[in-house]
Amino acid sequence: MSPIAKLAVGALCFILGLGYLYRPDLIERMNAFLRETVLNDAHIALERRKWGAFFLLAAFLFLYMGLTSLGRP
Repeated sequence: MSPIAKLAVGALCFILGLGYLYRPDLIERMNAFLRETVLNDAHIALERRKWGAFFLLAAFLFLYMGLTSLGRP
């Protein structure tokens, strides 16, 4: 995976993580769009903090991997 792709995935996960923690109304609107394929109302209502923490941890992992890959020759 290229460093730019890692940075992009990390930034996306970071935004999703913050969305789950601070703006669940935006996530609920996104859930209405993706309800059939990816998300479930029970995950939004009952496991909001768990999903938010997961996305933030994934974001930091991908951002770290991407930034360290950019520094190498």
